[in-house]
Amino acid sequence: MKKNKSLKENIEDQAASTMDDVKSEYKNVEEKTVEAVTKAKDDVVEWAEEGAAKIKQGAHDFTENAKETLQKTSKSIDKNVKQGMDQYNAKAQEVADKIPGGFGDKVVNYPWVAVTIGVLLGLVLGILLKPNATKEPLDL
Repeated sequence: MKKNKSLKENIEDQAASTMDDVKSEYKNVEEKTVEAVTKAKDDVVEWAEEGAAKIKQGAHDFTENAKETLQKTSKSIDKNVKQGMDQYNAKAQEVADKIPGGFGDKVVNYPWVAVTIGVLLGLVLGILLKPNATKEPLDL
């Protein structure tokens, strides 16, 4: 015949079994938590790396576009300046050809002479055409 366990032994067996179940579940929860944290860390690292790569690519694209635009603008400015200088030189040559006494040769050889004369002529015209100040200054 089988001897029945006492109530105390049954409770102890149940408590031991429950404790084993709790320890087993605790280990499962701990393992799942570690896995979740590790996965989250890996996801954050991957997200940060992708973001940094996108920022780097965006900066590279921006600088390339800026370089291209700058080159196009520079070529356009060079073309316009060359065209303007050609026109200026042609007009200066016409004027120099009309002036007697070898002055035209000096203007052709030294363009700064023509520029200086132009600036001086502008200043003289500005002084001559400037209206006289007839009002007295304000007393403060």
